Amino acid sequence: METTKTLQTEHNAVLYVLDQLEHAAGAAADGQPVPADVFGDIDEFFRIFVDRCHHGKEETVLFPRLSTTSLPVQLAAEHAEGRRLAQAYAGAVTSYSPGDRASGGTLRRAASDYAAMLRAHIAKENAELMPAVDRQLAAEDSEIVEAFERIETERIGAGMHERLHGMIETLASRIGPFLRTPAGSH
Repeated sequence: METTKTLQTEHNAVLYVLDQLEHAAGAAADGQPVPADVFGDIDEFFRIFVDRCHHGKEETVLFPRLSTTSLPVQLAAEHAEGRRLAQAYAGAVTSYSPGDRASGGTLRRAASDYAAMLRAHIAKENAELMPAVDRQLAAEDSEIVEAFERIETERIGAGMHERLHGMIETLASRIGPFLRTPAGSH
């Protein structure tokens, strides 16, 4: 089903960004001067891609159609918790000073809290939401895909999805120079 393929692709992008964030935040906590714009770009990704786009699709298109189960209520509550943790991360980004271990440590804690919550949430969606969508909404797949496309255009703007994916592709190369290689490895 195209709907679940779209959601899975988005989940994979989020998980990749979380991996890169944890590498960068760990380096920042070690005192490496990871540029603040790396964390700012990731914050933008969380606000626009994760919340407005991905969660927007689920909350406005899928959850109302699955209202016969308690799953949408549980997942919406997790989205709200994610927003709270994303705000804490955004605050840590604002306070971050490259090379400062204390602000890097604060950033790492906020990033770790949000990443742990988001990974658990994605695992739950993969295990429970995706099968429910496939079972209950298969007949509505093309309508849902069209609604998803409208959300991308109306909520985040034309071209933003592609711009954010372009940013994702640069993360590893932007973070890599600040990662320490353990002694004895190359």
